[in-house]
Amino acid sequence: MGFGRYKKDVPPFFDSERKKEECEMKKESEIRVLMVEPHEHPKEFLLKNTLQAMQEAVGGLIDIVDIDDDGACLLLNDEGKLIGLEGNRRIGDDVIVGNFYVCGSNEDGELASLTEAEMEKYKERFWEPEEITQEEIEAACRIEVYPLDFLR
Repeated sequence: MGFGRYKKDVPPFFDSERKKEECEMKKESEIRVLMVEPHEHPKEFLLKNTLQAMQEAVGGLIDIVDIDDDGACLLLNDEGKLIGLEGNRRIGDDVIVGNFYVCGSNEDGELASLTEAEMEKYKERFWEPEEITQEEIEAACRIEVYPLDFLR
């Protein structure tokens, strides 16, 4: 009979229902983000903080990519380059395609609203629309393979 315990015997920090409620209280139901569309200036946008809403916003599977040390990240379509979405902005040596959203993140790594300062910073950074050719998008498609160090 050592395979489990009744709920009343579980200490509060192991109570999954309580943990779930605490997480839901921390998690914002809508987040204030910056929407960046191809050929457009960025716009402030309220995005529902659910997987379904995010998938609808990017038009498919989502990917979240860190862009700065300030906790800001991009929410974008994971398969955008593969399915031929239109070029949007250049970031470093990469090209972002399709609509993307600049989001903040909290200490638990969950998406959160941008602060006013972050909103202004990224509006300025992405203000000018960019013309990106299909050739540039194809050149930015790559698969990176990293060796596993623990096998040495």
